[in-house]
Amino acid sequence: MNLNISIADLVTPRVIKLMERMGGNRGDLHGAMGHEVQRLTYDHLNFLANTRHTTAEKLGTAPTGHLERAARQVESPAALSADASSATLTIKHPGMIRALRDVTIVPDKAKMLAIPVNALAYGRKPSQIWDTLKLFIPKGKNIICMPSANGITTLYVLVRSVTQKQDRTLLPSDEQFYTAAKMGAKRYLIPLIKSL
Repeated sequence: MNLNISIADLVTPRVIKLMERMGGNRGDLHGAMGHEVQRLTYDHLNFLANTRHTTAEKLGTAPTGHLERAARQVESPAALSADASSATLTIKHPGMIRALRDVTIVPDKAKMLAIPVNALAYGRKPSQIWDTLKLFIPKGKNIICMPSANGITTLYVLVRSVTQKQDRTLLPSDEQFYTAAKMGAKRYLIPLIKSL
């Protein structure tokens, strides 16, 4: 997922003079803008990571750390690039595309997706615990179970696909992105303007 933040050519004489003094290369300016957007996105994901644990809480287990990993990826210097035309923050993390659109997940190699419905299964693939917990699929059922004192305990429900609805709150708002980019531009330009 790429977030592009661009600024148009600025036409005031003072800014034109400043840009000429910078050699016409706006890469550093865009880098400063992108850095503020990167910091905002990191902080936003960290906040969500500390507050959003709906599935884990429902199943009574520990969170998987999905959003923490997304925040760490955003924090990486490699996530931000800038040149004379724009700054780009690249988030390469599964599920973050949901901030922009609905996502339908289908199995890659298997015939069905295994959706955890028990704390023992949450954050684990069936193959990771299959032998240990003696998992099995009851004939004619779309569930994966394990033997238990009461007969069987369902750990996963098997489905052909899952659609996750768009969740724009996974990322800062457009207004927050704009404000952060503007702050980065100010922090970069003010010392240069004062030196004119």
